[in-house]
Amino acid sequence: MNSLKTLCKTLAISTGIFLLSIPATYGIPATKLLTAKTTYNQTGSWDATYYFTIRLPESLANWQLQQVVLTQIEGVENIGFNEKESFVFIEAGGQKEKLGITLTKSSTQRQTVIATFDKPVSANQTITIALKPFYNPFSEGIYLFRVDVISSGKKTNNLVVGTARLQFYNSFDDQLFYQW
Repeated sequence: MNSLKTLCKTLAISTGIFLLSIPATYGIPATKLLTAKTTYNQTGSWDATYYFTIRLPESLANWQLQQVVLTQIEGVENIGFNEKESFVFIEAGGQKEKLGITLTKSSTQRQTVIATFDKPVSANQTITIALKPFYNPFSEGIYLFRVDVISSGKKTNNLVVGTARLQFYNSFDDQLFYQW
């Protein structure tokens, strides 16, 4: 019985120590590097635009970003994007500047889209990528994208920014079939 009490105390203490290592426990606010939203979250919508906003920390101020890689890691359907209607805008000091991008699909992964900026962007700015899908997926659910940024220059660096989440809902009222 004593060994069970000792085991429980040990587990309680080790769990408490583990929780203390989480920054939020100390009152340090977690910085959001990535946010994602869509203008329409109905399945099958043709008018949606997905906005991926990246705010890199000031410690990377000497970086010059050239590409953002978005890999769909969850979702029933693969989402395709219209390059002609997709763009990037950067914000610094309250000023917004629109940039063009080139979208390419990865040759090795069908779910990966690479957005290459027309010119390198300083990392101390807020970068918003507006991707225009051909249409929202017809299958409702959660769609996740892993977002990486790649710097330009002689030595390129790759940084995983985070995972972006979009959720789509069926816009058709299923109750119509049950009202006979």
